Amino acid sequence: MKEKNKVSPISTASILSLFLVSMGVTIVTPAMATLAAHFEGKDVSWISTLPTLFVVIATFIAGGVMGKKVKYRTLAIVASLLYLAGGCAPAFFDNYTGTLVCRAILGFGLGLMAPLGNALIIGLYNGQKQASMLGYGTLFMNAGGIIMQLLGGGLAEIGWNYTFYGHAFSLIGLIMAFFLPEPETAPAASKDVGVKPKEKVSGAVWGIAILFFLFNMLNYPVMMNMSVLFAERDAGGAAAAATALSMYTVAGCVAGFLFGKIFQIAQRWCLTLGYALCGVGALLVYTGSQAAVMTAGLMMLGFGFSIIMPTFFAWIGICTPPATVAAATSILMALMNLGGFASSFWLKILKGVIGENMYSAIIVEIVIFFVTAVAFIFYNPFKAKPQKKSEA
Repeated sequence: MKEKNKVSPISTASILSLFLVSMGVTIVTPAMATLAAHFEGKDVSWISTLPTLFVVIATFIAGGVMGKKVKYRTLAIVASLLYLAGGCAPAFFDNYTGTLVCRAILGFGLGLMAPLGNALIIGLYNGQKQASMLGYGTLFMNAGGIIMQLLGGGLAEIGWNYTFYGHAFSLIGLIMAFFLPEPETAPAASKDVGVKPKEKVSGAVWGIAILFFLFNMLNYPVMMNMSVLFAERDAGGAAAAATALSMYTVAGCVAGFLFGKIFQIAQRWCLTLGYALCGVGALLVYTGSQAAVMTAGLMMLGFGFSIIMPTFFAWIGICTPPATVAAATSILMALMNLGGFASSFWLKILKGVIGENMYSAIIVEIVIFFVTAVAFIFYNPFKAKPQKKSEA
């Protein structure tokens, strides 16, 4: 299958730039110790986690308006401006509350932007080209995450406030937003013919979104606790943990680059493969006592996740009507971010029930990932008839 209209190179680059800046929240991650020292007595974890709440809210809003009431291009420009303003503003004043307000604005902008890239890819491309573009989107997302974490860490060495200047990287997204293409929409129904019933988001979309929610809720604690695991096992401390976590992202880049070919070969087995890799990766993190073993585990987790994520979006592309793709993509992105936020509550539950929430969280993750991998051996998500693109 071919895409209906030829998408120009500049338009393709503009779509991928949405992914490049999608992990801007992580800029502050390597600077948390610096921020904690500056805002002494304040809970600086909110600087990292508060944006995710507003990402969820804005993502649902974006799903209801993009491509319908607001053009993709317009929404991307507004999102980029909010992202840039909320991200950089804390560098210009020294106030904890004000910083949280700015982080909320940043999260809202990111939420408006979050579903755009995948929705555009699903709306503009079909078949193998769509799979390849979804993989490249994951590649650019991970690459952007690496760049912005390096920016955040390097700027934090200069001063706590310089960390926030790293969000100026989003200028790339703002400039490229002016070149975003618009997917074709179906023509309005004629009054003589009558109005067709409004298409609804497929129930399968909510099932996919719940899977994504669970994945993030279970996997996020592993990422948060890596420095503690390295310290407890005398595996190299914070520096080694940071290197291992960066390899998670590097492995995700590789998986994103290869996803088009992986999907072409494995298609219905992609989710089994992705979850199995993540299960093995989590098992290595749990059992490994050396930095090399735990790093290998994180790399498998990163590679597996970057197979699962674009496969979910490809699944959405065939299981819900074209008119609902924007809303479906927003639901998926919203629940993905909500899973990361919910992980804190998941850890509290484990602590209250078991009395320990680091190793037990990994055990639960291992079990659920392997069970899910087995389930997708018997369930083929791509057996449904692909939804046809609306004709202009």
